[in-house]
Amino acid sequence: MNKVPECKECEYVKMYNYRKRIYYCDNEDRTDDMGKLSVGDIPRVCPEWCPLREKINE
Repeated sequence: MNKVPECKECEYVKMYNYRKRIYYCDNEDRTDDMGKLSVGDIPRVCPEWCPLREKINE
């Protein structure tokens, strides 16, 4: 069974505060151009496009 990485444990998760806390992925290998993860709270499970998820599933 493969462990799905959690965004809260990831070194690439960044946050900026522009009226709301916006979390995004700063990994240069991400396939999503914006890298937006969530607004308000950090997500528990990483998105399908996460490059770390692909490394774990190999």
